[in-house]
Amino acid sequence: YMLKPLNFFELFDNWLQRKERRLNKYKGFWFINATFKGIGQILFCCSSLSGLLFLVAFAFGWWVIVPHCLLGSAIATLTALLFRQKSVYIENGLFGYNGALIGLTWPFFWPLSYFSITILILASSLSTLYAILLRNTISNSKANLPITSIPFVVIFLLSISYAYVFGLLPKNSFELIHLNISTLDMTSVQERIFQSKEWFSLGNRLLNHAVTIGIFVTGILLYSRISALFALVGGSLSLITVYLLMGQEGLNLNQLGLHGFTSVPIAIALGGFFIAFNIPCFLYSMFGTCLGIFLWLLIAPLLAPHGIPILTIAFNVIIILFILPLKLPYFATKFPWLFAVGLNRAVRPEETLREYKRHKSAALYWKNVK
Repeated sequence: YMLKPLNFFELFDNWLQRKERRLNKYKGFWFINATFKGIGQILFCCSSLSGLLFLVAFAFGWWVIVPHCLLGSAIATLTALLFRQKSVYIENGLFGYNGALIGLTWPFFWPLSYFSITILILASSLSTLYAILLRNTISNSKANLPITSIPFVVIFLLSISYAYVFGLLPKNSFELIHLNISTLDMTSVQERIFQSKEWFSLGNRLLNHAVTIGIFVTGILLYSRISALFALVGGSLSLITVYLLMGQEGLNLNQLGLHGFTSVPIAIALGGFFIAFNIPCFLYSMFGTCLGIFLWLLIAPLLAPHGIPILTIAFNVIIILFILPLKLPYFATKFPWLFAVGLNRAVRPEETLREYKRHKSAALYWKNVK
């Protein structure tokens, strides 16, 4: 019997989970494990090993991100412990997630100092408090919506707005290329499709970041094969889209999080994590990803001159717009092939798929949960 390459990841993950259950009885390990899972949740991976690999990938880009990200996740996790939140939520990194995102973005705006670290600690704690509020209002309600990274967006923007108003930070304004749909030159788009030199240049850009991309994909693949597939498809879709619409200049938008903060997480979230994986789910995810890319391209240039980053605003808008209808019994019964699983079961795309097969249709699912 020959072990298939992808089966290795599943067997390794099962072994890792057994080791984790044994070591979780030690409080120190439990806390460290939850902190790293918070980082893994950036790309919907409830795995401390994935979180560790993501940190390694960040280090290849800019090592300063790593301690900020760790601190943000640790403080957010500790705050959830102090406010006696459910241990399963804390252990799975659901509170550390927003703190990790704040830490990830922090050094791009705040110069390193005792004051900036103090504000980071405060912001990470506030992200958990806001996450608790949202969880009690929209996640535990009939809507059963994920709060995703809404606390990160709100708290981070409040932090830099406060800093701008009181002169703690110079306004980091910048200009972005505006995507004007009405004046879009379709001739240029068609020409780029057949320009082999331009595609070769795009390929070279990707090869220059092959190690970082490879580490990220490995971290996702260790947790979920379905998520790894959608991460690759979502990232490729946004790269190709911005290149066709805006040429080589559009590829520089990656530095502002178009791919990592928007297209990739949208593709993973809609492509198997919150919605069971099948062909309609794949098409639904790709449509949502494309819409998220256009939303990013339209909103980001409007905010940039004011020194306001778009962060994950486009991602959060798309997730709410695309998941909310599927949570309503009427739509769930009319479109049973788009099966939005309950949040308490949205842990891994493979488990979401098994849940779908178990209930067979969304109509039967809603009948069972009433």
